[in-house]
Amino acid sequence: MLTTNQTELAVRLYENSTYGTTYGKGLFRRALFNGSIDLKSPTVKYVIDLFNYEDWCNIAKTQEQITIISDVPKQEATLYSWINRYDISTKKKTLVSGFCSFDCENQDMAVMIIDPEFNVEDVWKISAKPCQANRNGLRAPQFLATNADLTEW
Repeated sequence: MLTTNQTELAVRLYENSTYGTTYGKGLFRRALFNGSIDLKSPTVKYVIDLFNYEDWCNIAKTQEQITIISDVPKQEATLYSWINRYDISTKKKTLVSGFCSFDCENQDMAVMIIDPEFNVEDVWKISAKPCQANRNGLRAPQFLATNADLTEW
């Protein structure tokens, strides 16, 4: 078992099958990957949409997001996402403080979440691994990154 003082998490990234399609006049879906971030304790789920740097900056809405952008330099071959908490029972998404980045070349990820409602305030640096296609017909992620042994979840 991995030993860590950090909250255990698992990040799953899926290729966005609707990338490049329109959802309104002149409006295009620009996220290259969709994904989820699951924390073990507290049990909470977050959802992410990974964009190139310019598109990520363009969807910033809060002053806090503008501040994060000023502290995060653009890196080539890196995708970025804001983070939304996902309530499974209501299907409601709530923006939380933080962001996620994914380096497409070396598969390194950085995740920063500040969610006072669930007492989460941490930064994780983890590496993603490509996943094999699922043979059971279920949708498998293209990448998985974790700091935990998922067999014990």
